[in-house]
Amino acid sequence: MATSSNGTKDKDAGKKPESADEEADEKDEGGEDEEGGEDEEGGEEADAAGEKDEKGKDEEGEEERAPAKAVKASAVDAIRVAAAKKATPDVLPAVPPTAGLGKSVMLFVVVVGGLSLLMVLLGNERGPQAQPPPKWNDGQVVDIDITLVSTDKDDLNCASGTEVAGLHCGFESQQKRWSKGDAADDKKMLRPYSTASQPQNNFNFLAAGVWSEPVLAPDKLPSTRFTIKCKFTVSGKMPRADVRWHAGEGWNNVTDWYAGAVSNCTMGTIQN
Repeated sequence: MATSSNGTKDKDAGKKPESADEEADEKDEGGEDEEGGEDEEGGEEADAAGEKDEKGKDEEGEEERAPAKAVKASAVDAIRVAAAKKATPDVLPAVPPTAGLGKSVMLFVVVVGGLSLLMVLLGNERGPQAQPPPKWNDGQVVDIDITLVSTDKDDLNCASGTEVAGLHCGFESQQKRWSKGDAADDKKMLRPYSTASQPQNNFNFLAAGVWSEPVLAPDKLPSTRFTIKCKFTVSGKMPRADVRWHAGEGWNNVTDWYAGAVSNCTMGTIQN
């Protein structure tokens, strides 16, 4: 029994010191926990204060660096603008609208001038007048050379409602033949002709009676172009008329052409 009691007591005695150590350990751990908690709280507060200080410093640094950054950005922008201007090729100045208008006006003048010249040449098919028109008086008789071909009798004609000393055109208008008196009388019917010798070379006029001259009888007409020499009695000027050089073609308006009658015609030159 003694052994048992002692053994039990020994066991209990062995447990006690362990409990004391555990208590001490627990106390130590509790103290460490409390100290650690305090250390952690102090560290967090220190970290927060450090972050605040660093943030304040950063903000102050940012405020101090802001003007420098603005100056640097302005300098960079200026450099970029200068580089862009240098890289951009020179642009030619736009053509003022007046330049285009001037070209259009010049083109219009050239076109109108060309058309006018063409109309003049068509109206004077026998060639341009090499000399200024002669100055004849009414009733004056002049020597004149006329250039002809055999078909001119049917091709040549004029249109006007005006008579000059009893002489008239074959047409009153472009669409209406002469209806007054004897319209078929060649000695009264004016036709357009051109001179063939100096000083009135290629001078256009109106004459009646050409095809009534004996030298121009149908059996005497040359087959090529020829000239006749005639006396021309000036009756006056036709103020306005339309002339036609070929049957079926258009009419050309003329003004102030001498009008008269021919007589005493003889054959001139005949082209081979």
